[in-house]
Amino acid sequence: MKPVKTNLLRVVIVLVTSIVFLLGCSGQEAEVTAKPAPLVQLHEVVKDTQPVIRRFVARVDALSTVDLSFQVAGRINQLADRQGVVIPQGKLLAALDPQDFELALRQAQSSLRKAQSDFERGKQLKQDNYISASDFDSLKTSYENAEIAVENAQLNMEYTELHAPFDALITNRLVEKFSYVQPNQPVLRVQNINYLRVHVNIPEQIMRAAVEDAPHYQVYLEDKQGNRILDKSGQPVELSYLEHKTEVNSATQTYQVTFKLPRMEGVELLPGMVLTARIEIDRQPDRAGWWVPLNGVDTSGEQEFAVWLYDPANQTVNYHPVELGIIRDQNAQVIKGIEAGQVIVAAGIRELQNGMKVRPFDSEKPVL
Repeated sequence: MKPVKTNLLRVVIVLVTSIVFLLGCSGQEAEVTAKPAPLVQLHEVVKDTQPVIRRFVARVDALSTVDLSFQVAGRINQLADRQGVVIPQGKLLAALDPQDFELALRQAQSSLRKAQSDFERGKQLKQDNYISASDFDSLKTSYENAEIAVENAQLNMEYTELHAPFDALITNRLVEKFSYVQPNQPVLRVQNINYLRVHVNIPEQIMRAAVEDAPHYQVYLEDKQGNRILDKSGQPVELSYLEHKTEVNSATQTYQVTFKLPRMEGVELLPGMVLTARIEIDRQPDRAGWWVPLNGVDTSGEQEFAVWLYDPANQTVNYHPVELGIIRDQNAQVIKGIEAGQVIVAAGIRELQNGMKVRPFDSEKPVL
């Protein structure tokens, strides 16, 4: 009887083990079947036509900086004695002692009078055949050279004075009064502030959007408190585009854009100041694009971006490639691929698959 009992025990153990195994498998299947659909946060696509506002560091610079010098040598007897002041265009900035130049001019004029007299007398003598043609040509050449000498002496007299070539801000006095200077030796450094240049380094994304979308934009200056700088009439000071560099700064991935600002009464701006440039880009309605949460952009594709479109009829999602514009404030601009009114998954895209059923997250309902 012992062998029979042993065999029965083995059979019982096998049956129990099989039952437990089957129950375990059915439990796992039940768990798989009962696993709820992924919980996702949804976002309705709405076109955004609000202006893009960006702030950047702005550096004020003069329209041009010039070192002025005399074209003749001499001793300075007049020199602008104040730095940091604006001298109106055409006003005297510096002058050399004119005594030697006045003497040279009188000598040249005297030589001209003699040469002119000899030339007039020579014409009469040539007509009467008292002098040869070569002698007459010598008199004529002497007369012409005397005229040139007078012109040179007059120019040298003019070169003894330096006048402001524009409304000039005197930034540096490079010599002192009564110094003896050589031709082309810098005397004063001045800046043209009829217009001010404002340099702003703009990120690559903003620069690309500006070129491709051709937006309308305004550029203003702000003070340290974040207030826009106003002119004397109380209107914000607006800058206008002047030029930009096409070479990107490899370290910062920015482009230098230069704006200009005419000199205004009541606006105290000087070269070297550092302010804040406020750039407002107005997007045209047909080019504004759609703004979606950055977390809703699927970047798993090797050569494309995508979003997951939600179908409210059957509560499923589908992978949908899109074309992006710029990124701002944790939002991405979609310029192609979706339309207003569509609903996308804004959070929880990591485990999604095409056709997968999902549950929209509702903050007012408990998550079961």
